Amino acid sequence: MWISKIELVCFKSYQRQEFDFPEPSDGRNVVLIGGMNGYGKTSILEALYLCLYGKDAMSHLARAGLKTDETRGYPTFLEKAFNGEALRAGRDTMMVKVVIHRTKSKAVEIARKWYFRSNGSWTDEEATYREILRGVPQVPRSDGRNSFHLSEALDEFFVPAHVAPFFFFDGEEVKKLADQGRVEQVKQGLEGLLGVVLLRNLADRLKQFERSKRETVANVDEDRLTLLFNQLSENERTAAELKRKLDEATHRRGRLDGEFQSLLERVTAAGGGGGDTATYKDLIEQREQVRAQLRDTHRKLEDFLAVRLPFHLVSKELVAAYETQLQREQRWFQWEAEKRALEPRQLEFKSAYESQTNPEIDPPLTDEQLEAIRGRMNAAWASLFYPPPNDCADVIDHDYLSSADRERVLSALGSMSLGYQEIQDVLRSETDLADRIDELGRKITRLEGIDRDGTLASLTAELKNVQDQMTSLDDEHRADDRRLVALEAQITSQRADYERERRKLDESSPARAIIERSDRVRRVIEAVIPALFPLKIKELAANMTAVYKQLAHKDQVSKIEIKDDGTTTILGKSGKPLSFDRSAGENQIFATALIAGLARVSGVKAPLVVDTPLGRLDSKHRQNILKYWTGEKSRQVILLSQDEEIDGGFFERIRDNVSKTYLLDHADVGDGIGRTTAYEDRYFLEDVA
Repeated sequence: MWISKIELVCFKSYQRQEFDFPEPSDGRNVVLIGGMNGYGKTSILEALYLCLYGKDAMSHLARAGLKTDETRGYPTFLEKAFNGEALRAGRDTMMVKVVIHRTKSKAVEIARKWYFRSNGSWTDEEATYREILRGVPQVPRSDGRNSFHLSEALDEFFVPAHVAPFFFFDGEEVKKLADQGRVEQVKQGLEGLLGVVLLRNLADRLKQFERSKRETVANVDEDRLTLLFNQLSENERTAAELKRKLDEATHRRGRLDGEFQSLLERVTAAGGGGGDTATYKDLIEQREQVRAQLRDTHRKLEDFLAVRLPFHLVSKELVAAYETQLQREQRWFQWEAEKRALEPRQLEFKSAYESQTNPEIDPPLTDEQLEAIRGRMNAAWASLFYPPPNDCADVIDHDYLSSADRERVLSALGSMSLGYQEIQDVLRSETDLADRIDELGRKITRLEGIDRDGTLASLTAELKNVQDQMTSLDDEHRADDRRLVALEAQITSQRADYERERRKLDESSPARAIIERSDRVRRVIEAVIPALFPLKIKELAANMTAVYKQLAHKDQVSKIEIKDDGTTTILGKSGKPLSFDRSAGENQIFATALIAGLARVSGVKAPLVVDTPLGRLDSKHRQNILKYWTGEKSRQVILLSQDEEIDGGFFERIRDNVSKTYLLDHADVGDGIGRTTAYEDRYFLEDVA
């Protein structure tokens, strides 16, 4: 499968431009499109997304690392994309067309047109899908008409929207995923792979349906239910706001880490890579590492105080009674499930018994005798299940917990032990780390005292400012995280109370029965989402390991392990975790390995389209990643590169793998409007035809 054509009409700085790409063959699977920054490389990637996915592309553009307008979204994006020369000339149409070949004789043409008023405001759009068989175009089909939906066709033969960011992405922006922490990277990737976003959207739509449906039902509500709903809704909004705030803090922390590393690089540059300045940089890095260890120690202490210690302040008898009750409830639900699973067999047995004719009963049984036999059969069957086993709960006290919740609580109760020695060890570690930070601080101060030209003095002030911001942000993040944990526990309890009261009302009306079914489906979706992750984690870890080994130039990596919560560990050949400095290059390699692993696990065989493919990678990493992309010779790889990424030297290394090149040129045509032209069979500084 390969993209054979992308045509742009009045899209951004392109008035009319066609890009034709050949089928990957004879080891030539790479297409190079070169252009300086701002010349229209990213526009090609954006056009591909918009043509294929329309309005749905907006969320995927952001996940692929492309910038989108977050205030007005799709209409604003389109109005900014409409070519300035076309608007000035009074034209009203923008178009992108993509042709995708499945085989040499079978292709699909997808075209999307957008229409604009004379003032440049977007009014409407249409998308068409046309099969091409042996070069002959078939009758086009319009998206959304006659039961045809383009999204379903793309799901079937090309790339579903939710996995598109694994194949079409901005390599420079992808490394910013690492600023969120590797746990979030893996979670986001798995959510895209498993379609979790689609499931969440479905759950939200079901929730909206339930609320709108309840408005048409006779109001037999009570003040308590309204109060419960309002409290629950308010707490859910607060929790969502806290999550948003924590996400923003994580992004901000990543940016501060970047500033911190940049300042350290300036320290090295100022010292020429040696002498006192380099020592100063080493000490600063050591102190940051120790501070990170101290933060981890504080988190352990918080876990002691907020989670484990409270259970030691309650009598052992009460905790034991709570644990026993949960175990008995869990056994009751297991018994109930076994009983329900066998109930169909009872009906099968009855039917089989009544259909038997041998041996004959002479004289035949009377109706009263047959009824007596059926009664005994029912009683015998019931005796297999009633009364419930002795280890089942008599009363379900904790009906707000699901079976999975009970398992988690019981597992947590088993790990609540907290000994004096464990507390002492953590406190001693806290003291040792604080002393180490003070010691490093004194060494840094001594070096600042021998600052020869004042360079360190100015950099020290900037470093201190960034460090203070990082410390403040970490403290605020921990406080918000603790608040969120407590709030989520309260929400769980409130939701259980609300659900109990609401069910009492819903049972009294046929309309409420519909609402109840919708609610059950929604709760199944919410329960299924966390259970999806373990299904693909092992496969993802194996594929990530294979790709990471090819891309990284450190050969001590044995494998990457991923836990169900998304936590990743890079293991050495000894089986022990390895600790690497998370440089920008290492982060980008990890993110690239993640995306490549997700692409493999998805099972989709599609081209790669990568803008700014090599980012800030060093020469060794660049060589490895190009070798990886050229290694799978049947997969088309379209690279949108500027001159410092794939330069003359790197171009020569992959020349035998290049099937087509284009060079973008840009001209100013007045009124702040630019025009991009693509020249075929050219690349930076030379003809390559």
